[in-house]
Amino acid sequence: MGDEKGRGREVAVDPSVLDRIAVSEPLWADETADSEVLALLATIVQTRLTPRQREMVELHFYQGRSQQQIADQLGISQQVVSRQLFGVMRSGKRVGGAMRKLEKLLREKGIDFEG
Repeated sequence: MGDEKGRGREVAVDPSVLDRIAVSEPLWADETADSEVLALLATIVQTRLTPRQREMVELHFYQGRSQQQIADQLGISQQVVSRQLFGVMRSGKRVGGAMRKLEKLLREKGIDFEG
């Protein structure tokens, strides 16, 4: 959904919807999780994300903090946290974001969490 000049526009999303994705316990506390997958995920988070993306992923998914809590801690807006974690919609496609990058990197390793 771009404008006349081809630039994308941000789609507003209620932050409470995205915060439901956060976990209440660290990811490694899930007894049903595959330890090899979690180890690979931890390595990818540490080595393939930008320092800012890594910090936000660790706070949100490992420590269970809400986007607003992260924003308050880092002195930025909740919308910036959301964009860093989940990207933005441009021309009907999601662009950027740590989660999109992680998903792509995991798929390259043969791990697909959909379905």
